[in-house]
Amino acid sequence: MIYQPHIGDDELFAAQLEMLMQNGRVASMSSNFIAALAVVALLWPYFELTQLLLWASLVLILLLLRSLHMSNALAERAYQRDPRRLFWRLIFGALVTGAIWSVTYIGVAPRVPLTIQYVLLLIIVLITTISLAVMVVVREYFLVFLFTSLFPIGWWSLVHVWEQPHNLLVGLVLLAVCALLLVVSNWIHGSFRSMISLSWEREAMARELGELTGSLRDRNRQLKEARRQLTDLANIDELTGLGNRRLVNHVLRQEINRARRNGGELSLILIDVDYFKLYNDTYGHPAGDDVLRRLGDILAKATSRAGEVAGRYGGEEFILILPGADAAIARRTAERLAELVYEENIPHRSSGNSDRVTVSQGILTVAPDGDIDPINLIDAADAALYQAKAEGRNRMVAA
Repeated sequence: MIYQPHIGDDELFAAQLEMLMQNGRVASMSSNFIAALAVVALLWPYFELTQLLLWASLVLILLLLRSLHMSNALAERAYQRDPRRLFWRLIFGALVTGAIWSVTYIGVAPRVPLTIQYVLLLIIVLITTISLAVMVVVREYFLVFLFTSLFPIGWWSLVHVWEQPHNLLVGLVLLAVCALLLVVSNWIHGSFRSMISLSWEREAMARELGELTGSLRDRNRQLKEARRQLTDLANIDELTGLGNRRLVNHVLRQEINRARRNGGELSLILIDVDYFKLYNDTYGHPAGDDVLRRLGDILAKATSRAGEVAGRYGGEEFILILPGADAAIARRTAERLAELVYEENIPHRSSGNSDRVTVSQGILTVAPDGDIDPINLIDAADAALYQAKAEGRNRMVAA
């Protein structure tokens, strides 16, 4: 397994959506609902009760629909499956809710006394300020609510400056509040992101340490034994410094037996450098040897857990043996390996699918329950590798 020290952008975005819905589903909806009841109580002397009840019913239906949507999204983990689509749905909900408050104020203000008008405005400001605490984890979500609730009221007050004695002051104050909340939201949003990242990194490190602790003593013994065998039997590929085919077959046989005894799993990743012959033809064999050495260094970094072995199986083919790794761990390792090779940025103008060196990978995960020949496992991984190359290279296929 390759340890990822920082949370990825996709994981961070999903975590933000999850936190927003967990906190905002109750807090934000409750504050809007209480505010709606307060508005009904505030305006009932000036409007027909049926009108107020119809308005309150529409607000309540909107809030219930939004709460139900968030509950379903949390239950179905939509923030992981399709976060972008969920994001735009949440944005739309915030836009409609904010627009209801601004339209309500603009429609009511000319028909009520100044005191009632300002109390209504205070309610809307309080809702927006309270929402800052729970919405700003996804900054765009809060900003949409802010600029559809308070911002239109501020501009309406400025446009109708001659109709009320304090409209100019109200408009300027509201625009200033919007600017202040914008600055504060950026700062709080950054703090939320840092908090989520730190929490994720601690959990990831704890998981890694938990996996390592259980088998550390046994794996250290295996590592010492493997090193002794490499020294005694000269099973080192001199170009890359990795284990050669003889060592790979020996270690694979041991790990098959160990997995069978322990009832565990074993994963292999067979790696092939894409269009390597064309690379040699274009840049020369010394440059090709340098590519293999650099790939050897990358693979050596990939075998970070005790017991894992990287080897050069022949030519431009490499292999990773991952004891105890299930299919998900093997695939994450293969994905990270492809990223490391791509980030190495080795130019390859003769490649058929990229401007740099890439690799194809065949992945195999088994739970041995009988006498299995290592060659059979390698053949199965090789078949998956062949399929990856047939599908266009620069990809991974699981057997």
